[in-house]
Amino acid sequence: MADESEFLLRKSMSRQAVTALATAGAFGIVCTVAAPSASAIVGGKPVADGKRPFVVQIEERGADGAWSHFCGGALIDSRVVATAAHCAKFAVQGKIKIRIVLGRADSSTPGGSVVTDDHFSVYSHPTFSTLTNTDLGLIVLDRPADQAGASLPLLQTKPQPGRLLRAAGWGRTDLADPDKPSRLREAELPVTELDTEEGTWDKQFICAGTAKSRVAPGDSGGPLFDPNASRSGKAVVYGLVTGETNTCQGLFTNLADPAIWKPFREPLASHGLSHVIPTKATHPSEHPSEATRDHTPSSR
Repeated sequence: MADESEFLLRKSMSRQAVTALATAGAFGIVCTVAAPSASAIVGGKPVADGKRPFVVQIEERGADGAWSHFCGGALIDSRVVATAAHCAKFAVQGKIKIRIVLGRADSSTPGGSVVTDDHFSVYSHPTFSTLTNTDLGLIVLDRPADQAGASLPLLQTKPQPGRLLRAAGWGRTDLADPDKPSRLREAELPVTELDTEEGTWDKQFICAGTAKSRVAPGDSGGPLFDPNASRSGKAVVYGLVTGETNTCQGLFTNLADPAIWKPFREPLASHGLSHVIPTKATHPSEHPSEATRDHTPSSR
């Protein structure tokens, strides 16, 4: 197992090409690259201690017992961390041992709250496929976190092209340089049109970023967010890093897609956390591209 999760590279292709690949039994339209050393936000800036308390670091234990960066995540409730399915599935399958670190911006310091796997449960989307908007995993904590969480967008909403959002992650800031900082960094990314090259590939995803300001391997599962979009002043997490395509340098799971939450309704209900799942807009003034759901961390 590599020391971090893979960063998914997909290819947007024509209807004919997709059909041919599916018929041949290929793994969708994805070319999964080998996981390099942890890398992170390109073109970003350091995040001060305490500024993004909802951004969570997931660490993997190596063969030598040492812990290192694996994936990012977002605290969307006091007991729930959202991350990518392609990160969570390895823990669900027992292939790796993970822990999560809350409230720590610099991984070289002993600060923050460490939660080990005997104090949380991990769920991964059971039908995760690179062809569809299903790259979601949830980590349910036994006890509420002390850190402030983020809000989720209302269902069936989507940030419009041109809107500036932010992404945050740990690791190297130059794709050509293997060294990486320990400090959490974030960058401002413009939302762009998702070009599927007139194919059938899932348009539910969110595309954001440029060549100079983008996410990279090691950012998987980290949040795409607006720091001030909710009515309560909390950050709103619109998506999670899933990978890239030949036409999109930053591809994000869309958390406002109703279908993505269906497999998680039962496990969340079993923990008394049904309220975590986003709801639909209930007022005409809630524009579908801007509406968000204020989400106050639960004390359950």
